[in-house]
Amino acid sequence: MEKEEKAKPSLTVFTVSWFSTEFIESLFLNLNDKAKFPERIEYWIIDNTKGEDQSISRLTQIGLPVKIYPNDTKGEAGSFAHASGLNFALSVLQTEFSLVIDPDVYVFKDNWDCFCIDEMNNKNYSAIGLTFPQWQLGKYHNFPNSVFCLFRTKDFKRLNADWTPYSKNPLVTFYNFVRRQILRLGIFINRKRYQKYPAVRKIWTFLECLIGVCSHDTGCRIASKAKRNNVKAILFKAVLPDDTVTGSETTAFKELASEFELYYYNNEPILTHKYSTCSRVWRTSRGGDTNFWRQCIEQFQNEVV
Repeated sequence: MEKEEKAKPSLTVFTVSWFSTEFIESLFLNLNDKAKFPERIEYWIIDNTKGEDQSISRLTQIGLPVKIYPNDTKGEAGSFAHASGLNFALSVLQTEFSLVIDPDVYVFKDNWDCFCIDEMNNKNYSAIGLTFPQWQLGKYHNFPNSVFCLFRTKDFKRLNADWTPYSKNPLVTFYNFVRRQILRLGIFINRKRYQKYPAVRKIWTFLECLIGVCSHDTGCRIASKAKRNNVKAILFKAVLPDDTVTGSETTAFKELASEFELYYYNNEPILTHKYSTCSRVWRTSRGGDTNFWRQCIEQFQNEVV
């Protein structure tokens, strides 16, 4: 990403907000601070509250080029509402590159903007980012999801990308529910067991290959289209607490990898995702503790990055 005398935005960062002002402010400041060419980046917030979140307007006053777009979810909720916001953004994006990102992300990688774009250009790939961790059994693992996906905008438009999750057909929904129960043995297989026991990981990874994608979360249609059309992407790896990588000997690494999500690429830490969830299968004891997450980030930043 070459610097020009009169820089114009070449990268749009966009995120969907549902009363997420606190997270988004920290996210945008973090991205801007770590970017090599922050003057080439514009920031969009897709406001799924359609103006109900009155605190969100203050994000236009944090010293960054922030635009807020109200989005009418037409009564949708959860993943469907999230996808509605993402699809709206995709329909109006005009910059050469785009980054969709969740509000509860912190990036460790310096010069992340040039790093991502250079990696994509060097391999002639269409996207770079993270996919669902291997312990999220039944979800797609072949393409970046909406937590962090930097992509060449024209490639996604050409793919006719659609973030809509799941099928609303009750028969398909029931079929996938049954497959998930078989794969996970109800809730016997959970994140803690998957992370703790290598034998469990081997068995359930094998079963997942047999059963296939049965939890069609946000972006599943894009991942499927990308596979059919040979659209390639670079993927960051979600590390496990017992992985041996740079900084893995530290307490902060163990906490981020076990309680939250921590992603590496070529043995280098890239980012962490808080990922607070109510799911009994993937929930951790401190996954909802924002202050603890931020304490771990600060410690990891000081000791490893």
